[in-house]
Amino acid sequence: MAKKACLPSAYGRLSSDDSEEDRVRKGHIPVLVGKEEVMERLLIPTKLIKHPFIVALLEMSAHEFGYGQQGTLKIPYDAECFKRMIKMISKGK
Repeated sequence: MAKKACLPSAYGRLSSDDSEEDRVRKGHIPVLVGKEEVMERLLIPTKLIKHPFIVALLEMSAHEFGYGQQGTLKIPYDAECFKRMIKMISKGK
C-alpha cells in the first residue's frame, strides 16, 4: 500500500499555544481597521456583514487594497468611528 504524500494545508488549527488575541470567536470576522500605519484588529459579527455601512467600507477597502488582499482584511477607516458605528448598528439604530 502506497503512502499518501503529506501536502501542506492552507488551513491551520488553533492550538493551546495560540494567544487569546489571535483567536476569533465563532460568528465573527476579524478585520484591521485604521488609517495609514496604525491599524487596530477588530471583530465584526457576521450578521452585520450585509449592512449597507459595512458593504460600503468593504467596497472602499477593495478600491484601496484590491480584492486579492492576503491575511486579515484591511479597512481604511477611523477605528474609533468604526467601533461606534458597529455598536449602533448592533443595537438596531
